[in-house]
Amino acid sequence: MAGTRSCFYRYYNWWVLTCVCLGSMAMGLPFFSYGALLPYLSSLFYHTSGKVTSQAAMALQPVILLIGITLTGSLSGILEYYMNVRLLNFLLSASFVLVVGFSYFIDSYVVLTIVAVLIGTLAGQINVCNVARLSEWNPRKSGAANGIMGFFMGMSGLVGSVMCSAVINPFNKEPELVNTTSGPEMMFVDDYVLDHTKDIWLAWAGTIAIMFLPGVFILRPPTPEEVCTQDDILSGDSFESVELLPRAKPAGPDYGVKDLFRSPKFYILYLIILILSLTLLTSTELYKFIGIEAINDDKFLNLVGALGAVANAFGRVTWGLILDRFGTRATYTVAFFIQGPLTMTLHYSKWNKWGYLANLCIVSFCTGIFTCIAPACQELFGSRDISLKYALTLSAESIGCVLFFILQLGQQYLYGESVFLALMGAPSILAAILAFFCFR
Repeated sequence: MAGTRSCFYRYYNWWVLTCVCLGSMAMGLPFFSYGALLPYLSSLFYHTSGKVTSQAAMALQPVILLIGITLTGSLSGILEYYMNVRLLNFLLSASFVLVVGFSYFIDSYVVLTIVAVLIGTLAGQINVCNVARLSEWNPRKSGAANGIMGFFMGMSGLVGSVMCSAVINPFNKEPELVNTTSGPEMMFVDDYVLDHTKDIWLAWAGTIAIMFLPGVFILRPPTPEEVCTQDDILSGDSFESVELLPRAKPAGPDYGVKDLFRSPKFYILYLIILILSLTLLTSTELYKFIGIEAINDDKFLNLVGALGAVANAFGRVTWGLILDRFGTRATYTVAFFIQGPLTMTLHYSKWNKWGYLANLCIVSFCTGIFTCIAPACQELFGSRDISLKYALTLSAESIGCVLFFILQLGQQYLYGESVFLALMGAPSILAAILAFFCFR
């Protein structure tokens, strides 16, 4: 018994990694699955109120989620100074489950917006806590650990999309063209689909609670003795000794925060991350709205979302490995040069459903470069104050979210889908050019 206990604590960092991966998948479930849920919610709101909620308005919800995640995560870092970490983790996890479960009672767009703010705020704080625990328990392999965490976060889209099909539309009922006061709209009118749309919130809440549960008991900061133990493990016959981890790189730049604002590279990287948010939101949240006009098969569209989430998850790991080998310049140039044109062609590829599936999966794979933001900051600006540098760079996502919503409004009132997708994809080509010429 003592030997089992000793083994458990000796490899406690692996238990932490497991709990963080489960927690990241749970935290990402509402965001990465929202694209599969939006058409159902839009149909439900029309059925209950008789009013059409525009595509731009519905797409505002994931925008709010992402803004909340990127802007409010630092709150948990402040709270950790005043609260026990395990208590904070329990309160955040329990609040997240309750808010998702409360969404069952949503019957209007306004309430949905309020709930999106709460979910985004809590998700951001949970994410920062998870990253902090990984860095504390894996001081010499945090990059690999964060890559694995990103993979599981991306896989939450697969879990959520499958659950939407199983709970809301197991019989693959097709949307129909409905003449509304705003013109013809593709909507679900089947009673079973409308009656079970709200049930997905309870299914998600239960799944999230199960995923969070192990972390409530296991996640905590390590003691100094436990950190030393992890270093002893790594110094022996470990991962590093067989070179599964990247070799130590020569000393690079060492920017302070003030120096960061004087560097043109910071503003270029900031613009590139802003552009990334446009294609990320398009591929994760609008794939159903884009495809529903040509693909009258709801189960297939849910499959598109699920496989897109898998592609994104693998992309997060793959691009991280490519960046370790070839650097930020080559990695960002290739990823953005691929995803830009393919985002622009989503409007045309949807008329062949298998072509649309392949197109969206490749775009989703490329947007997995999201996980390379922190390594890029480290390579370009150094490791000093890396958490602050990462937070400053990540804030570009919030501006990108606002821009995405404004361009969505433009699609509704000024131009069509093809122009909107061109506006989403063309900046990625600019990002590829900037990365190639500026990140030397």
